[in-house]
Amino acid sequence: MKKIFALLTLVALALTSCDKTPEPKPEPEKQPIVALDKQSISVKAEGGSYSVGYTIANAKEGAELSVVNDAEWIVDITVEAANITFFVEPNELTEAREAELSVEYPEADSRTISVKQAAKSEEPEPTLATIELEVSNIEWNNADIKVTPSEDIEYVLGIMGAELFAEKYAENSDAIIADRIAEWESTAKMYEDMGYNDPWQYYMQLEQREGEKTYNIKDRDIANLSWGSDYVAYCFGIDDEGNATSTVATAEFSTVAPVASENDITITIDEMTKSSVEFTVTATNNDPYYVTLETTDVLAPYADKSDEELIRYLLPQYNSQIEQRTFSGTKTITNSDLGKSINGFKSYKVVVWGFENGPTTKVFYSEEFKPTDPVIDLSVNITIDNLSHDKVQYSVVPNSYSVTYFHSLFSAEEVGNDGGKALAESLIAEEKFYQRLSSGPVQNKVTVEPEKQYYVVVFGYDENTSTMTSEVFLSDIITTPAKPEAKPTIDAEVTNLAWNGADIYITPSGDFKYYYECRTRAKFEERYGSIDGIYDRVVAGWQSEGTSYGYDWLTVMSWYTSEGYGVADIGSLRWSTDYVFFVFGVNDDGSLATDVVVREFTTITPQQSSNEFTITINSMTRSSVNFTVTPTNNDQYYVTVEKVGTLAGYGPGEDKSYDDLIDYLLPDYENQLTPRLFTGENTITNSELSKTVNGFSDYQIVIWGFDNGPTTTVFMSEPFRPADPE
Repeated sequence: MKKIFALLTLVALALTSCDKTPEPKPEPEKQPIVALDKQSISVKAEGGSYSVGYTIANAKEGAELSVVNDAEWIVDITVEAANITFFVEPNELTEAREAELSVEYPEADSRTISVKQAAKSEEPEPTLATIELEVSNIEWNNADIKVTPSEDIEYVLGIMGAELFAEKYAENSDAIIADRIAEWESTAKMYEDMGYNDPWQYYMQLEQREGEKTYNIKDRDIANLSWGSDYVAYCFGIDDEGNATSTVATAEFSTVAPVASENDITITIDEMTKSSVEFTVTATNNDPYYVTLETTDVLAPYADKSDEELIRYLLPQYNSQIEQRTFSGTKTITNSDLGKSINGFKSYKVVVWGFENGPTTKVFYSEEFKPTDPVIDLSVNITIDNLSHDKVQYSVVPNSYSVTYFHSLFSAEEVGNDGGKALAESLIAEEKFYQRLSSGPVQNKVTVEPEKQYYVVVFGYDENTSTMTSEVFLSDIITTPAKPEAKPTIDAEVTNLAWNGADIYITPSGDFKYYYECRTRAKFEERYGSIDGIYDRVVAGWQSEGTSYGYDWLTVMSWYTSEGYGVADIGSLRWSTDYVFFVFGVNDDGSLATDVVVREFTTITPQQSSNEFTITINSMTRSSVNFTVTPTNNDQYYVTVEKVGTLAGYGPGEDKSYDDLIDYLLPDYENQLTPRLFTGENTITNSELSKTVNGFSDYQIVIWGFDNGPTTTVFMSEPFRPADPE
């Protein structure tokens, strides 16, 4: 028989306006959303009272939250503001049972609470181990915690604010175990969505500890404590299946509260550049204080909050950083002394407070400042580095690295007879700078026309005031030569062929950019069909990419083209495979500068071996495996250990072949390949192969003959799951 329990949700009535103007068109009502703080609850056979918190976004006036229950053993369901409570009766059966509570709300998607109750044990409950906790050496942000378990068990140690612990676990400290398991399950789900398949126990294992030990809270990254605060350390034993192996041990403690200081602090900005600031902190006594440098954006959210909240946010976690930024007496300090960087695009304040085992004064601030370079009279040295019929390469070296200046190349007609003054004024008025603002030395290459005259034009410019800050500097007049009659050429030479690669040397005859590709013959024919039309197909790809990302196709072309003599980067190739390599030169306007040059080659085929392998697993733990490989001859072979899921889909009758698997598993670098090569019979561990294993996944040992490429098919061990010996 279904039972429905409900609470009327209160919704405030909207005030109506008496204005006679037309009412605006009402926005569509948002759909209510019900959120639960728990979606599943594990209940002991003894039963008991349980609760689930809830919230309702976009609540409807007069609507009721209801809980539908089909289970006779879940009773006394009550819906209160933000909370659903119910009682689970004892399970007298020797089988576990499960039910679902359906949480309903008008116009909202229903939510489900899964209630799983353990079976009544016919045997007496085993006696759980106990754990003793002792907190000592308590400081303002640190302490030591000694853990003494009564038995040899694995346990989880944590720290929680005393107020939160009392709120959640005062009546039932054992509930913290279920909540921690829920956290690990949530972490596993998050990583599952990212493509990982580790179970929640894997993330629990990262926190499990064992043995009688003393843990320093900060050294072990157990928690980030704050001064003058109350905490509860908790510890519980838990096995790999998530079963409690001890009662929950707790220990309350309070961190040290700092002693207030009467220090009064003044901050003076002495000098600055765009990337540095020097300031003086003047203190009225010799008590220590902490100094940091923060943007006004970081400080703004704390304008209406307490100094304590700001300090908690700004204090670094590690003592080494705190020590670096703690001073006493009057000091002149730079941002680099604090390990802080600044730039000329944001506003900052120096922030100081008394500090000794926590904050001892209020927070003091400097005036707001925006880093700027001191005013320097600009002078420049302009040189022409390279000159051809279609390109000019020039360099500009200013007398200061901190002065911003404009530079570009203009025709003699554009510069005019006034030394470029009118040109500079028009550029500033129209904001035509084309990314030609620089600081420090710069080298630039510009496309030009043959048999024409040009100048390099340079002048100082302040971006904040949009004004020119120096005279206009001109290079000597530049006269470009006539265009040569010969057509540029490009050559490609394939050498040093190997089983997994080749060297392809590219030699252009002139100063132009070029594009190249290397594809297997199958993929080349699939994309291009033939040598004809390669250039047009490549350009079409650049144009499509430019349209997709909002760039001019010539900009896309610049991403994929190279220049100068060099070796093509074709990556790792596959053995016994036909490849097609092509290269062509392009002009700055994207037109074809050379013929398309094509080179075809085949990677080396390794000499095949008759070697066969027997794999015997000798021993294992949860994090290691020891095995022996017995070959039938002394030819070299490659060994790795892989998850079963990695190997799925490869082999006879599958979508991909063993050659595809080898191509996927082989490492890119020789220093990774060499340690996994063996000859003769060998006993090997996973650590020798730089491979990790764990007790939550199935694995196989994978072997194939290898000598300048694979020489046999793939051999695999039976699947195994690492486990500690009994």
